[in-house]
Amino acid sequence: MGKQERNAKCSCGGGGKYKKCCMRLDEKAERISMFDRFAVMEDPRDKRGKRYGLIELLVMVVYGILNGYEDFENMADFLGQREWYFRSLLMIDKTPSHDCLSDLFAAIDPAEFMEIFVEWIREIVKVRTGATIAIDGKAIRSARDRINGGNTPYVLSAYLSEIGISIGQVAVDQKSNEFKSIPELLGVIDIKGCYVTIDAIGTHETIARKIASKKGHYALKVKGNQKTLMNDIEAYFAGNIANNGEIQMGTTPIESKHGRDECREYYISHDVSCITDREKWDTVKSVGLVRVYRAGDDAIEIKDNCYIMDTKISMEQFKKVTRSHWGIECGLHWRLDVIMGEDRSRNRAGHSVSNLSVVRKIVFNMVRLDKSFGEISFKKKLTRYRLDSMAAENLIFSVFPAVHS
Repeated sequence: MGKQERNAKCSCGGGGKYKKCCMRLDEKAERISMFDRFAVMEDPRDKRGKRYGLIELLVMVVYGILNGYEDFENMADFLGQREWYFRSLLMIDKTPSHDCLSDLFAAIDPAEFMEIFVEWIREIVKVRTGATIAIDGKAIRSARDRINGGNTPYVLSAYLSEIGISIGQVAVDQKSNEFKSIPELLGVIDIKGCYVTIDAIGTHETIARKIASKKGHYALKVKGNQKTLMNDIEAYFAGNIANNGEIQMGTTPIESKHGRDECREYYISHDVSCITDREKWDTVKSVGLVRVYRAGDDAIEIKDNCYIMDTKISMEQFKKVTRSHWGIECGLHWRLDVIMGEDRSRNRAGHSVSNLSVVRKIVFNMVRLDKSFGEISFKKKLTRYRLDSMAAENLIFSVFPAVHS
């Protein structure tokens, strides 16, 4: 069915002209269609007296986060101050209260929300073979529940380093720890053909096998929690760097950072016979060493970091995956905390922490993928959206759908 003419009789059968009948409703449906993927999510609210659609509330929370509000109380106040705008944009009678937003996001099933988020990102971004996915956790400190044992909510995130976007998360169970949540996150995201990097807490044979079983690859740092493995690798490189043809070597130029000079030496070997417990580490195909030299204050600091990989990794790939892991700290976590205020968010009821974190990542990804301003910083983009409602509207309803298509 083609698009209706403004002055034609409306197809709804009401007898009036389209422009006076259903045109605005159709325009609204088309405008918010980029969120249609989330429309399949189960709405936990009682159907009786429901004033807002699930997608309408999601769009308003996206606007709230985009404008710098960390919690539902302040978001509701912002929406109320701009009620005239949202009444026109979404064809609603009035903006929602703090309780309306809080109750909804406390009740939404976080596992279902995350599953839809992952599918949504998969449609938007094509993850290429060899890409690096960094996994790391972050606390949300202001949401610390002082009533229930003083627990601080913790979210484990996956970050596509090459593009700089979030591709998944799971909330860490308050009675568990980050290590036990890693397999759950690996089960949600698509890692086929990608290199997964995790800090030393993820260096465990069950996690290594989980990654390999999903046809992904890994480059895992080895530290004191796997002391025997670390000693095996350190001893191997200490005794063989100078005279073993199996070992490849690479270097980086000297870089100046924070008043210090820094350079790295990279060593790889595809000979894994140095690993004493081969049955435990049966997926390992390469071992590596990164030696970091830091010079400052008339002293040179040397630090060695050991790695295990499941492939006969090339030197260039080894350099790339080991350097890109920490992009999740400054590329995602720092921006969420310092620029988007996640660490100041006080919402903690029900599933609010996890669900609001997902919406922040929706906003984060939208901003990261917006090229309409050219090459400017993440913070400058947010400033432009906050000063100009049309820029925000263009991002949500024009720029991002174009990326999606």
